[in-house]
Amino acid sequence: MVDESLYFFNKDVDKKVYEIEYNVEYETKWQVLAKNENEAFNIWLAEHKIDLSTEDGKDTVCSYSKDYTQIGKCTRIATIKYNKEDDEVYADES
Repeated sequence: MVDESLYFFNKDVDKKVYEIEYNVEYETKWQVLAKNENEAFNIWLAEHKIDLSTEDGKDTVCSYSKDYTQIGKCTRIATIKYNKEDDEVYADES
């Protein structure tokens, strides 16, 4: 399905819409300043970034980060067409 935030115009007629898979896996290690393991885990939960950011927190430092990337398949999912009767440019997903 073509994402509705992808805009196309008359100049795009006969172009194709492709979907490209891109997989990224990150491994991170964090060093946390805490009194014990339980506190360290709680601090880490509160301060680490879920968006794969490696920004440091008040008592948290990302000391290691490595990513594993793989580019997957590229698939045509639609062709941009023009409906003259309705004066409309649209994505034909057939």
